[in-house]
Amino acid sequence: MVTTRSYWRSKQFLGSVVSVIFSLAVGMIAMRWIMLSSAPRMLDSREQQSTTRASLQENASIVTLPNELWAPSAIEIQPAVRGDFSRSVRLTGRVGLNEDRIAHVFPMVEGSVQSVHVQLGQLVRADDLLVVIHSRDIGQAKLELYQARLQLEFAQMKDARTKTMAANTSDLITALRANVPIDSIEAKFRDRSMGDYRQTLLAAYANLYKSQADFARLDSLTDRTSIPEKQFVSAEAIRNADRATFQASLEQIAYDLQNTILTSSQSVRESETRVAVSETKLRILGYRGDDLQNVNPATEGEAISHYPIRAPFDGTIISKDVVLLEHTRLGVQLLSIADLSTVWITADVYEENLPLLNASTDKEILVRNEAWPDRTFSAKVFYTGEIMDESSRTIAMRAIATNADHLLKPGMFVNVELPGMLEKSVLRVPATAVQEHEGSKFVFVHKGDEVFERRDIKVGRKQENIVEVLDGLATDEPVVVTGGFFLKSRLLADLMGE
Repeated sequence: MVTTRSYWRSKQFLGSVVSVIFSLAVGMIAMRWIMLSSAPRMLDSREQQSTTRASLQENASIVTLPNELWAPSAIEIQPAVRGDFSRSVRLTGRVGLNEDRIAHVFPMVEGSVQSVHVQLGQLVRADDLLVVIHSRDIGQAKLELYQARLQLEFAQMKDARTKTMAANTSDLITALRANVPIDSIEAKFRDRSMGDYRQTLLAAYANLYKSQADFARLDSLTDRTSIPEKQFVSAEAIRNADRATFQASLEQIAYDLQNTILTSSQSVRESETRVAVSETKLRILGYRGDDLQNVNPATEGEAISHYPIRAPFDGTIISKDVVLLEHTRLGVQLLSIADLSTVWITADVYEENLPLLNASTDKEILVRNEAWPDRTFSAKVFYTGEIMDESSRTIAMRAIATNADHLLKPGMFVNVELPGMLEKSVLRVPATAVQEHEGSKFVFVHKGDEVFERRDIKVGRKQENIVEVLDGLATDEPVVVTGGFFLKSRLLADLMGE
């Protein structure tokens, strides 16, 4: 019984296995037949996709816009024309101090700082007081000047008296030579100073006057026998001697007067020289005007040793290295002053732009800064360099710009635009005509009626609102100058829809 039951179970299992294998074989045959029957349809679908793609590529540059949509889309068409093109170059520059208007203030004497009158960043005017230094050398120089002036004043007074005395003496000599009576001479020259010359001249003149009178009296006698001959000869000899003495006195006094005047004038010149030397010492140290004229130890007191340092011109204190009571030494900087009403614009110009650089000499260039987007500054080129930097292959350019409002700060970076060189017959279109997509630049060319063609172009330089076209467009082809963005959007929408 057990054996028969096991037999039947084995026979059922084998039947199930055979049935499964048969089902798998039938399924595989059916699938193969389905694939073979659908192959032609799959080939037809691939060919259709390829044809559609080719059609899309052919129509990718064409867009149609009905006429009634032109006005709402602001479509404007102009021919691409040739004309003049100004070639300009934009560079990155830097604002710097005007090196012709910078003053580094150094003390010209040693001493200690008595007072400081300015702060960092302060605006100063020419001759404003900056620092006062107490200096022994200054005090000594001022005292020497004061003494020299006193000596000059004394020499001038003495010279004036000498010249007055000489003039009076000369007038007296003239009167004596004219044989003016002695009484008249006494009356005329009584109050006029002459020093010892008066006594000498009047004594000689009185003796001559007496001897001449004696001789004349004897000579006038008709009967000379009444007087001895010896007396007459003696009177004549005395007259001649007195005349010689008087003449010698006149010549000696005239000579003495010349020497006296010369000596007096020389003394004045020596005193003037000492004053000039003393003043020059102080002028070298910067003293001017009242500071130089009012030197007086009696009125200045201890301030006579004060050395003021003043601003050389209008400017701003850009550095300050001085404090109260600090000891100052020669060669140690105290302050720096810069006139910021003008600044220098420096830029490095590449070798390829040298023609533009040479054409920019003494011309105005435009300067812009991001801090002032609505402002344009102008600067005049005054230096274009002569030596090229071998590492950067650039040449330095400098221009000076007015900076009355102090908007351009030294150290700022600025954009510099060099004036362009004019080129003839350049194909150009308005910048609004050029569109861009996926790195390509193109314009829309009107092909007639309602059809526009996308035309890829190669652009060159840009001048304000004009773009140079190097390739892809012919002269006089009608180009959409406004509304191109709408055509671009419509073209992309059509492509996406397809």
